[in-house]
Amino acid sequence: MSDLMPLEEALRIVLESVKPLDAEKVFIYDALGRFLAEDVPSDTDKPLFDNSAMDGFAVRFEDIKGASEESPVPLRLVGEQSAGGEIAPKVEKGTAVKIFTGAPIPEGADTVVPVEFTEVKEDTVYIKKEFKEGANIRKRGEDVRKGDIVLRKGQEVRGYEVGMLAFVNRAVVKVYRRPKVGILSTGDELLELGETQERPSQIRSSNHHMLYALVKEAGGDPHQLGIAPDDPEELLNVLRTCHNYDIFITTGGVSMGEKDYVQYLVKEVGVEVRFHKLRIKPAKPVLFGTYGENKLFFGLPGNPVSCAVAFDLLVYPAIRVMLGAKEVFKRKVSATLVKDFSRRDAKRREFARAKVWFEKGKFWCEPHPKQQSHMLTSLIEANAYMIVPEGVKELKEGDEVEVVMF
Repeated sequence: MSDLMPLEEALRIVLESVKPLDAEKVFIYDALGRFLAEDVPSDTDKPLFDNSAMDGFAVRFEDIKGASEESPVPLRLVGEQSAGGEIAPKVEKGTAVKIFTGAPIPEGADTVVPVEFTEVKEDTVYIKKEFKEGANIRKRGEDVRKGDIVLRKGQEVRGYEVGMLAFVNRAVVKVYRRPKVGILSTGDELLELGETQERPSQIRSSNHHMLYALVKEAGGDPHQLGIAPDDPEELLNVLRTCHNYDIFITTGGVSMGEKDYVQYLVKEVGVEVRFHKLRIKPAKPVLFGTYGENKLFFGLPGNPVSCAVAFDLLVYPAIRVMLGAKEVFKRKVSATLVKDFSRRDAKRREFARAKVWFEKGKFWCEPHPKQQSHMLTSLIEANAYMIVPEGVKELKEGDEVEVVMF
């Protein structure tokens, strides 16, 4: 097993080989799920003016001192102020202005009394509770000052950030470009969706469809290249298109079989192989190489689970780096094992499929009963990889384990 590369070393090589892509300007809706390639400052103070935090009456604090249910303070109503409405009259001694949430504070007023602590009779409002000076007023610039950075470079644009972009009057924003990812399955035995099975040895291909979806979920721009046969010339023709993509992914053809051509042919298209075969289970026969400027090649295993594990551990963080993300790895947590787990071979670190949930203040982990690398159901019925370290054959109920959520 000495020729197998440790995962940490492989990750180091991948991450040192990749950097964020160039930036592009997009409309704010198209920025959703992308990462900012610039800092975004506020265009004005927010709020832009002192305004009311609720419906009520704008008054002078000096006029409402001592107001109570038993001894309400009468104030003469001189007008009203609505959000976006005409400017109300100045609040003089002994007067008040009816005000609505978000409306600017009239000149002379320094406090807002909520409507539920008042009573109106004809042109007089009776104040039934004393409030502190400045109560219920949102001050100009208390949220953010003009020029302050409201969104940082590398920040993911979610719905909240779209709202902030609109709030600071930014219809267009710079984000990192999505990596263009070519996806190819290889193998004479593979059948495409809808194809008729003519021989028992043929199998339905799922990997390139799964990878398309995983790339899209990760934030990449996937391009489906279908299935290539185990024919060196045909395969080479497809591999030559790798230069059209930021990342090129193949699945199958990287093990040690007679027809596993990918590992040899990639060199003919200018790929420098950086590693091949990892000390992990599943997903041992992973091939990684670089070509061109900031372009990555991943040769992933053909077994569906191995393909998914390799993607999550290596391709996913590479895509996230290209996107400009600050957090590039999937979330890790510690969980308590709810039943024993054992394996025969402990020479490699294993990423066992498991179900993880949060209950009673902690995470719990139950390994899936199916752990073979061809059993796609173990992924469908799980939401995490339980990490079993090298040299460990058994884990007991109650043990703390590290899990990678997916």
